[in-house]
Amino acid sequence: VVRRIFTNSRERWRQQNVNGAFAELRKLIPTHPPDKKLSKNEILRLAMKYINFLAKLPERADAGTCARGICDSAFPQGLGLPVLPSPGRSGRRVGRGRDQPRWTFGI
Repeated sequence: VVRRIFTNSRERWRQQNVNGAFAELRKLIPTHPPDKKLSKNEILRLAMKYINFLAKLPERADAGTCARGICDSAFPQGLGLPVLPSPGRSGRRVGRGRDQPRWTFGI
């Protein structure tokens, strides 16, 4: 009985640790709306797409396809990674006197 209690406690700690890691990863993935609930599978898939997107940004900038930090053609539309402005907004944020692009990703 004591062993089972210890095993259950260890499994609970492990699961909380995994869930915490997913929550931290979720915070790093830009989506619209920002608080959209994502499954663990969706979090992993979007994280992979976002990493690939970020990895290709320097290539696009070197090729001259990016203007002012906005790369509309960084990925084909079929990958689910368009630049999506928020409804009713320009898709850009104003911060510290300059515009900053806002990126969002969909599944």
